[in-house]
Amino acid sequence: MNRIFEEYVESYSEDLSRLCLSLCLNTQDAEDLFQDTWLKAIKNYSKYNSSYPFDKWLYSICVNTFKNTLKLGYNKNKAIFNTLEDKEFYINSIPDNSTLTPEAYLELRKIISDLPKKLRTVLILKSFKDYSLKEIAEMLNIPEGTVKSRLHNAKSIIKRRLGE
Repeated sequence: MNRIFEEYVESYSEDLSRLCLSLCLNTQDAEDLFQDTWLKAIKNYSKYNSSYPFDKWLYSICVNTFKNTLKLGYNKNKAIFNTLEDKEFYINSIPDNSTLTPEAYLELRKIISDLPKKLRTVLILKSFKDYSLKEIAEMLNIPEGTVKSRLHNAKSIIKRRLGE
């Protein structure tokens, strides 16, 4: 298992790191979530069904860990960047194929960070790897219609805020 898991860590760490940062909105909490996610994945690897894509299983663990630990402190700090290094790390995480300038990306990030957590989580999963509504519903253990509704509400809020 060690060799297989090392390959998983090498393959999925960058994307998992971006997901954690998108969910937590600051690097300290994102690093904690990243470590907690890998720890749970290692601990529960025997329960992993290899017919299910590993990345979806891993991201489900990440999202559920994020949701379950909100009470313990993740995402309580609303500061966007604690240091210039944090800001640079986030800007460097912007995909190269983005058509937005870093300033526009940061503005969009601020709008997304102000979304209610349920809406933000669905939006991130949809835009993160373009998961289908069905896949997101499975990951979050909610009905597909709820995913669709949350995604619609998130987009409406963003459009309204960008119009302002």
